[in-house]
Amino acid sequence: MKKEIFFAISIGFILGLIITFGIWTANKSLKPPAPSLPSSITTPTPTSSAANPATPTPEALKPEDGLTVKLTSPTDEALVTVNTVTVTGLTLPTAVIVITAENSQQIVTPDSSGSFSAAVKLEGGYNLITVTAVDPAGNRASTELTVTYTTAKI
Repeated sequence: MKKEIFFAISIGFILGLIITFGIWTANKSLKPPAPSLPSSITTPTPTSSAANPATPTPEALKPEDGLTVKLTSPTDEALVTVNTVTVTGLTLPTAVIVITAENSQQIVTPDSSGSFSAAVKLEGGYNLITVTAVDPAGNRASTELTVTYTTAKI
């Protein structure tokens, strides 16, 4: 009698693991791919960071550091109760910044220190924001963050 119970529990455990692995694999394959930078960008209006000054950063990036994007705000996985966030960061002064959100795209030019800032409108729920820097040579560097917008009282 005990052998049959042990055998049934073992089979149930193994089937549970197989089903869990199948669900995990399906979720991983159904996750949308990261948005790529379009080859031709139309209609966004460049925004100078002089109009939207970024928060001061402790140290500027140098060209010898290579093309990078350092975001200072908002933080990844932030939970906000307003439908607009200000994305600020630092990159090379010669780069052009493309900020892609759920339903919008903006082109921002950094100031002479490489600081940039732009207001991004959020949709309800999870919002994937991709910040891509493109230098004059065509090199790209990207950073992604997820911001959750909710109207619920926190």
